[in-house]
Amino acid sequence: MVTFPFVLSAQTAGELLQKVSAALSEGQDDYVVSLFRQAIAAGADQTEMYYWTQIEKNSAVAPRLVNELATYYKRKRNYDKAYLFCKEVLQKNPNDVKWLAACAETEVCRGKEKDALLTYQKVLSLDVNHLAANIFVGNYYYLMAEQEKKKLESDYKKLSSPTKMQYA
Repeated sequence: MVTFPFVLSAQTAGELLQKVSAALSEGQDDYVVSLFRQAIAAGADQTEMYYWTQIEKNSAVAPRLVNELATYYKRKRNYDKAYLFCKEVLQKNPNDVKWLAACAETEVCRGKEKDALLTYQKVLSLDVNHLAANIFVGNYYYLMAEQEKKKLESDYKKLSSPTKMQYA
């Protein structure tokens, strides 16, 4: 049997966030991000509230912290909050292709395909070779055309005797 001379204890989100504050004041950005990630795992709601109330949004570390929150919520399939944090990053840099694509992906997961289409079109205006955007836009238009085709075929079958123009 192996024993450890020290006690392994999980830290609470509050304790971790206190360390985040201390590390922020010392300018240790990488350590801040690591602690913040741990705090999210210990208590996402408390960490999110800390971000909204304690983090200077113009600081260099803020986008990295938002990334951690967006990634966490996306992994937990809470797409509404993931979308919120994607939009938070885009407020500062609205033409960031990576974040626009992430935002569009969460819009799809939220069932907002038309919004996702507009976002992916913006991605394509910035990067015409973006694979995910090209796939989504192509599939979207293909499916819309298929639906229109089925509707036309259905409407045509409802006609008892089509005129020459309708037949054409």
